[in-house]
Amino acid sequence: MKRFLLLLFVLLLLLGGVTGGLYWSSAQVPEFYQAALQAESKPEVRQQKAKQFVQRSMQLVNDVHNHEPQWSQEFSEQQINAWLAEELHQKYNEWVPKGISDPRIKFGNDQVELGFRLSLKKWSGIISLKFKPWLLKKNRLVLELENARAGLLPIPIEEAIADLIQEARKDGWHIEWGQNNGNDALIVNLDHGKNELPDLTALEVQPGLFRIAGKAVAENQ
Repeated sequence: MKRFLLLLFVLLLLLGGVTGGLYWSSAQVPEFYQAALQAESKPEVRQQKAKQFVQRSMQLVNDVHNHEPQWSQEFSEQQINAWLAEELHQKYNEWVPKGISDPRIKFGNDQVELGFRLSLKKWSGIISLKFKPWLLKKNRLVLELENARAGLLPIPIEEAIADLIQEARKDGWHIEWGQNNGNDALIVNLDHGKNELPDLTALEVQPGLFRIAGKAVAENQ
């Protein structure tokens, strides 16, 4: 009986340690996300960088709307994070799903890391995604997901991807779900089956910087 109680006690300690370790891991903050928060400048500087992001976005929209033969634009990691901090929730909170707050991004070599705080009834922590965006061909955007984590713990994403695709298709997006290099990949047809959209011809992700380029659609298309 004593031996049984001792084994039971040891098992409880092990289970408690594993559970505690899992909880600790899920509560950790990814390095890139913590760095993005720490790198945020004074409010007036952050507001200026957010303004730069808006100006560049509006210039891109105008170039596309005015059917410029060639157009391109680049956005810095700091500009985007400043806009996410200053304007996303204040002006576009209806875009943000319930429970999600403080999104931040990091640009690396051909990779994007996205993190945000998720607050649920039984858990609150940082969800992070690492993915590679690239063009399969003109206006066929691929988002190749390398990993998804809650804190430091890997999390399955199949159901989330399935729900995302279903909702996007309801809104008229043409999205496929496949595999590339052993990773889940979303393939987005930006044309929506139409020809009036401009041609996205290039995108590039470098440390701290994102570039996008395209051209107007030829009139005979």
